[in-house]
Amino acid sequence: MKAITVYLLRFALAATVLTIIFRYFLSQGIDAGSTITVILSAVLYFIGMFILGWYFGKKDGNYLPFYDVGFRFHLTTYIIYNLISELWFILEFNSHYENFFTIHRTVFIWGGFLLIHFIFFLWARKRTINNLNKRDLFE
Repeated sequence: MKAITVYLLRFALAATVLTIIFRYFLSQGIDAGSTITVILSAVLYFIGMFILGWYFGKKDGNYLPFYDVGFRFHLTTYIIYNLISELWFILEFNSHYENFFTIHRTVFIWGGFLLIHFIFFLWARKRTINNLNKRDLFE
């Protein structure tokens, strides 16, 4: 099945850039003790990721009419965000007030929601490939 599309790859690239920018401003805001910078960077990151997901998800849905309830984009975001966050700490770009525990807690909690989303995806996909040409689904 064509699960990795050009639109998913473009989303991944844009999400990577946006996540690096977010991590930079988040760490700088924490170091400076600026609550406004921390909150503003989180809100702008949320809005940016929402717009990216909406834009590329809509294009992806038109390209591959397979209702996946956004799971591929959710999984991609999860991997990118957590990988960049881990590397941020390994490369010591983090604020002195941040610690690995926070990142690992995020991985665990978000992973639980991702698991729920995966279960919903498995349940929903059984009904979604009807009326599609098999050549469009398989290479």
